Amino acid sequence: MTSKKLPLRPNVCMLVYNSKGRLFLGERYGEQGHWQFPQGGAESRYSLRENVIRELREELGLKKRHIGRITKLKSTHEYEWRTPPRYAHKKWRGQKQTFWLVEFVGKDSDIDLESHKEQEFGAWRWCSATEVKRRAAPFRRGGYLGPLREFLEFKKQKLVASVSRGKERRQGT
Repeated sequence: MTSKKLPLRPNVCMLVYNSKGRLFLGERYGEQGHWQFPQGGAESRYSLRENVIRELREELGLKKRHIGRITKLKSTHEYEWRTPPRYAHKKWRGQKQTFWLVEFVGKDSDIDLESHKEQEFGAWRWCSATEVKRRAAPFRRGGYLGPLREFLEFKKQKLVASVSRGKERRQGT
């Protein structure tokens, strides 16, 4: 089968946000300067949502109690590998990503990058959407634009709802 006929590997990519509305960005282990969102191949024996939880456990060491709301975004992104990784050889030509907004309800100390034998990230930080656009590996930035727009719209709606609830409380309704 030629590489053009190989399928794209299903992938979940997570925009993990904290209570301050900042996003988790990890620097790939052994690849200094390569910053990205947590992501991974979607295994067919799990639902996409279960794959999100599994990947967050493997890559960030998160337990279910550290994860709040999980929302599938509308954005998707497809890309082909220039050189497929060893695990993809003769199986996939690239990846088709779905994006997920994931509320982190734990403490920063709950994030454990060394919890999985195949460590994904060597460092991490909380970032604004603008910082993500600046820090993310250049070839990832284009795929991140749609999900980041959705995240900013989510934050705006959350702020409007919060302001409305505050007005209602002050007015005694």
